[in-house]
Amino acid sequence: MFTHIETPEIPKIEQINKPNGLRFYKTPEGNEYPSVTTILGAKEKPGLERWRQMLGDEKAARETKRCADRGTAVHEMAEKYLNNEEIITKNYKPEHVGDFNKLKFALNKIDNIRQQEVGLYSDMFKYAGTVDCVAEFQGVLSVIDFKTSTNNKTADMIEDYFKQCTAYAIAWYERTGEAIEDIVVLITVERGLAPLVYKEKIENWIPGLLADIDRFNQKMNK
Repeated sequence: MFTHIETPEIPKIEQINKPNGLRFYKTPEGNEYPSVTTILGAKEKPGLERWRQMLGDEKAARETKRCADRGTAVHEMAEKYLNNEEIITKNYKPEHVGDFNKLKFALNKIDNIRQQEVGLYSDMFKYAGTVDCVAEFQGVLSVIDFKTSTNNKTADMIEDYFKQCTAYAIAWYERTGEAIEDIVVLITVERGLAPLVYKEKIENWIPGLLADIDRFNQKMNK
């Protein structure tokens, strides 16, 4: 059984989908902030475009949906598991259950859970988003992100994941006054046997995050 720690009430934010496809959130004060994923996704991604060209638009769209469905299912099972809820596996595809079962090896290192799937925002840096989990990982308070992947990923391939977690750690401190020590990215790999576990310190990723925020704001203000 996982232990849950009561935290100060966090103001709710409302998701807004802009006509240009960008995701924003409205704070209780009426401010509209871009999502962290929108900010990080605004950069040029030549590798992704090459991948689409290689597969073709139709096949790339199918694969994108397949991966999105997998991610949604695994996230849902992980949330239920950490909430000490029963997971009815017949409600999920067998391959998704298999991916979740791999992830459980890493999930079992989590405890003293503060929040799951909670909206956070930073008034200082003007962004918002939904964090997967704030809890202790191996005894250290961390922002924990759950990811799914078809193949193994190295640390240099997931820099945006580290920045995303760093953004949530900053926003968590603004909303609760509780400082986050670590960011943890857990990746269950479809073609792998064990989950990938990447741990980082937020101070290593603040400069890169702020650079991406500045780049996004400049682009929006053109």
